[in-house]
Amino acid sequence: MKVCSTENMQIAERELIVSGTPARTLMKLASAGIAESLMQFFPYPGLCVAYVGKGNNGGDALTVLNILKQHGWEIGFRTAYPRNEWSELSVRQLAEISPPPQEYQAPPLPRTGKPMILLDGLLGIGAKGMLRREISALCAEMNYIRNRCGAVRTVAIDIPTGVDPDTGMPQQNAVEADFTMCIGAVKQGLLDDDATLFAGRLVCIDLPGLHVQALPATELITSSRLTKFLSARPYTDYKNKRGHIGVIAGSEGMLGAARLCCEAALRAGAGLVTLHVHKNVYPLIAPSMPPEIMVRPVDSYADISIRTFSAFLIGPGIGSVSEEDAEAIRLILETGTPTVLDADGLNLAAAMQWNLGEHVLATPHHGEIRRLLPDADNYAIRADIADCFLAEHEAALVYKGARTIVTQRGKPLFYNITGDPGMATAGQGDVLAGICGGFISQGESLLVSAVLGVYLCGRASEMAISAGEATQQTLTAGDTLRHLPSAILSTARLCY
Repeated sequence: MKVCSTENMQIAERELIVSGTPARTLMKLASAGIAESLMQFFPYPGLCVAYVGKGNNGGDALTVLNILKQHGWEIGFRTAYPRNEWSELSVRQLAEISPPPQEYQAPPLPRTGKPMILLDGLLGIGAKGMLRREISALCAEMNYIRNRCGAVRTVAIDIPTGVDPDTGMPQQNAVEADFTMCIGAVKQGLLDDDATLFAGRLVCIDLPGLHVQALPATELITSSRLTKFLSARPYTDYKNKRGHIGVIAGSEGMLGAARLCCEAALRAGAGLVTLHVHKNVYPLIAPSMPPEIMVRPVDSYADISIRTFSAFLIGPGIGSVSEEDAEAIRLILETGTPTVLDADGLNLAAAMQWNLGEHVLATPHHGEIRRLLPDADNYAIRADIADCFLAEHEAALVYKGARTIVTQRGKPLFYNITGDPGMATAGQGDVLAGICGGFISQGESLLVSAVLGVYLCGRASEMAISAGEATQQTLTAGDTLRHLPSAILSTARLCY
C-alpha cells in the first residue's frame, strides 16, 4: 500500500467519486475491509463499541458494527453529538442496523470472558485544529478503559483521533490505538516515530479504483508484496538446491540462541543447516538440537570450510570471541558469501570498526546500531539513523523496532507493519535472523529475505496471540517460531 499526504488522499477520493463511485459505496467497501480484518485478529466474537463523531468516519464505524453484528458480535456506540448534527451518511448507516445498537450514555464495561473493541470513529483526516472538549473527553475515556482492562483493544479508523495525519504529532488525550485501519493509503504521519505509540499495528484496507499520488522513497511491507516469493516449489526440488547455510552461534550460557536461529532457518526453507560450535560447547548443545540440524565441533571458527555454504548466519549468542575467531569471521565476511550478521556478530563488527560490505545483511536493534554508528544519537528520528547507516556501510539493513525499517543503498525505506508488543522478549531476534538466513541460503536477495523475515516474524507472533495460544505477556520466541508455517500460509493468501 502507498504512503501519501492528506491532501493527495483527499484529491484521490474526490476523483473517485467524480468518476462515478458514490461516497456511500466507498464507505461500504472500506467498512467491509475493516470488519474482515478485525475478524482476522479477533476470531472469537465479543463486544465492539463504536465511538462516533459527526462526520463520515462515524458512518464507517457504524457500518463496521452492522457487519460484525451479522457475525455474532455484540455491538453498541457512544457519541459526542446529538444525531441531528451527524452527517447524512452516518444517520443512514445507523438506520440500517436492525435492531438498533445500544447507545451508551456512560463508559461501556467489558464483558467477562469476551474480547472488547473500542472502535475510534470520532474524527477523520479532514479534521483540523485542536480537539474540541467533547471529543477530547471521549478520547481520554477510550484510553482509560483500554489501559485499565487487559482484554480491551482500541482500533482506529484511518487515523487515531488527535494524531496529525501529516506530521504524526499527537495532541493531549490522543487515542492510543492497538490497530489503525488505513483506508486506501497510509497517511505519512503514521510512520513518524512520535505516532508509533498511538497508531499501533497498521492494517491496509484497499479501495478499488483509488489512484493516489504516493510519497517517494517510503514504502510499506505488505502481504501483496510478498506472496510471489512464497509460491509453490518445483516438483523436482531437492535439498541441495535449497541451499546450505552455515551458522556460527551459541556459547556457554547462550545455547538457546543457536537452537532458535538454526530451527528458524530450517523452517524458512533452507535445504541444509550446519551449526558450528566450539568443542567445549558441543556436548551441551548437540543433544538439544533438532535432528535435522547438523552440529559440527571446531577448535576455532578458522576450521570452517567456507566454500561449502551458500550463505552464513553469524552472531547469535557467540559472546566475546578470541582474536583467532574474530579474524576467521572477518575472512568469512570478506569472501562475498551472503551473510546475516546479528547480535554479538554486530558487536564484534562495531568493536573492530569493520566496514560491512554489500553482501552482508545487518540486523541491529537501536543499542547495536548505536555501537556501529557512534553519531547515531545526533539524529532525532529512526529514518535518519537508517540513512546514516547506509552512508557508512554498503550492507543491507534491518533496523529492528516497533516499526522495523528494512533498506539498502539505492532502495526505499521499507516499513514493516506486522508485529506485537509481546515480541519484546528474548530470542525474537534470533528467530528473525534465522528466517532471513534461510531465505538467503535459497538464493533470495538480501533485501527480499529481510522483508520476508520481518513481515513473517511479526505475523507469526500475531497469529499466536489471535489463536489464543499466547498473550502479550506470555508470548515467547518459541511461540513465534511455531506459528511461522501459519504466517507463511496467511501471507501467501494475501491476508493481513
